[in-house]
Amino acid sequence: MHYRQRLKEWIADRDLKQKALAKELGVSESVISNYLTGRTQMTIEMLVKMAEYFGVSVDYLAGVTDDPELPVGLSRTERQLVEGFRTLTREQRELIIKNVMIMQEQNRRE
Repeated sequence: MHYRQRLKEWIADRDLKQKALAKELGVSESVISNYLTGRTQMTIEMLVKMAEYFGVSVDYLAGVTDDPELPVGLSRTERQLVEGFRTLTREQRELIIKNVMIMQEQNRRE
């Protein structure tokens, strides 16, 4: 799905007026209209602004994914854990998952 269609849907679903959106983004109403009709190609910077405004990922607006959720940012340690986890055997991964579940349950009891 093209970003124009995604934006039209988001605007309509939120009963948002193009004028209000333009004001929020610091552009004229005609700029928004031109983006939505395809008369003007949206810049990457504007696509990022729109994604931030709507609280969705740029990939979602661009039609790369159907999931509007923003990706979860991982710390360096978390990335290392994920990378290490991927090198384990299936049995080892299952054991790690069980241990994490046990620790989560212990934390809930405290």
